[in-house]
Amino acid sequence: MISSPLRALAGALLALFLATHGPALAQMVPEAAAPPSEAAAADPWGRETPRGATDGLVAAFASGDPAEVVPFLDLSDLPPERHRFVGRRLAGQLEGLLDRSGGLLPSYLISTAPEGQGGDGLAPDLDRFAVARLDGRSLDLTLRRAEVDGIPVWRVSPAALALAAAQPVSDRPTLYDRWAPEALRDRRLAGVPLAAWAAVGLTFLATLLVAAALVWGLWALVSRLIPRLRQGSPARLLRPLRLPLALVVGGALFQVTPALVGIPVVARAAVTPVVEIAAWIALAWTLWRLVHAAGEEGLRSMTRRERLGAVSVVAMARRFAKAVIVVVALILMATSLGLDLTGWLAALGIGGLAIALGAQKTIEHLVGGVSLIADQPIRVGDFCQVDGVMGTVEDIGLRSTRLRTLDRTLVTIPNGAISSTRIENYAGRDRFHWHVTLGLRYETDRGQMGAVLARIDRMLGIDSRIAEGHRVRFVGFGASSLDVEIFAYILAADYPASLAVREELNLALMGIVDECGTGFAFPSSTVYLARDKPAAAPAPRRVPAQSSQAA
Repeated sequence: MISSPLRALAGALLALFLATHGPALAQMVPEAAAPPSEAAAADPWGRETPRGATDGLVAAFASGDPAEVVPFLDLSDLPPERHRFVGRRLAGQLEGLLDRSGGLLPSYLISTAPEGQGGDGLAPDLDRFAVARLDGRSLDLTLRRAEVDGIPVWRVSPAALALAAAQPVSDRPTLYDRWAPEALRDRRLAGVPLAAWAAVGLTFLATLLVAAALVWGLWALVSRLIPRLRQGSPARLLRPLRLPLALVVGGALFQVTPALVGIPVVARAAVTPVVEIAAWIALAWTLWRLVHAAGEEGLRSMTRRERLGAVSVVAMARRFAKAVIVVVALILMATSLGLDLTGWLAALGIGGLAIALGAQKTIEHLVGGVSLIADQPIRVGDFCQVDGVMGTVEDIGLRSTRLRTLDRTLVTIPNGAISSTRIENYAGRDRFHWHVTLGLRYETDRGQMGAVLARIDRMLGIDSRIAEGHRVRFVGFGASSLDVEIFAYILAADYPASLAVREELNLALMGIVDECGTGFAFPSSTVYLARDKPAAAPAPRRVPAQSSQAA
């Protein structure tokens, strides 16, 4: 099974793949492709969005040529003939301000929409992209949107350029310049001295060590002050969070420390997305472990309290929470990479429709799983019969439910089939039906039958394990027995307990029948034998006598 950190890493790799292959994949969706007229009117410097203008500005800083920075500066307040000279000077001042006392906003806070970030309290044509500290105050540096050659573009606003021009020039070496060898200060990589890149790595390691010391030290202090946190459920819940939480704290510290060390803004802009993605992964890892540990504690608690119905709910909620964590982490990582999710959501809507048409059964099973959790016709631990399969419910998943049969085999039934079939849940019985027909011998006389009926009725009436409403009746004459029907309900906690009560009652019935002087009938037949008598001889015919007178 893939561990949680590897799942998060896989999500990060997916976001990187989308970042590098996004344009090629977008071309495969005709609806998401831009019309030819819009493609022809695209800005050559990519300044259509605040994020594009910020990335282009950093790339221009890395080139080392102030002339490359001028197109990203809004010099509309100056005469055109002064744009080249003043722009080069302002480019150097702006870079110096960002290097020494400022920094870019986190990537996810810079808008990727052409209209900019709404609801930030600024004018519609202004958007924040950096901050700077001047005279102990934190000031926002903004971009302004205006049309250039008929194309709306974002550039560094005149107000931000005025702040850069007001910043005094400082020749004081940075912290890493004081300790780095001359060879590292002179050689450059991507427009940044090697000494600065080395400082980035050392700063990152230092922030991780400081974060780990803070988290473990805080855990040791709190566990000493509150001893119960060192054992039991609090320990199982909090201990797994220390490592990912240290990574989260380290990522937050790294957002601040490079500016204090004096690392150039170009180097910071290059590593910031990577650090942000690592921080999102660490945060997702922290939440994943928290949800997993909380779910385990919930399952343990519900099982201990024998609340088996809540077990399925907790398990399903934990899976859903983990899925939400993964999705939100992927969205945040995509935002840190500068991806505009609007087009992707449109493309995913088309792809999602195609997937939904081909995965109707899977979606049906997912919906069936949700309905099983919501309605709870069966719960984990219930003994039931589903679609002709009898067994104990072991797990209710998002797609299927597993039953352990009486033969100890494991049967997996899709949730869609369960939601549309007949379910007989034996665990929901509050009492057990006891229906017996006694066959007494035909030699039983009326007095014996009355005694049997009275004693059985009295026995059931005084037994607290028999529910009210029982009946004992002489119901008819069978082929070989006199039939007595007993109808009652046994009050028992479960089926095995009901069998024990049934056994005791059956033994008591045998004693009553024996004590009343009768017995149980068994299938029999009576044969009557008779001897045939010979047929009688016919009587002689008598002739009437004639009278003497007639003679």
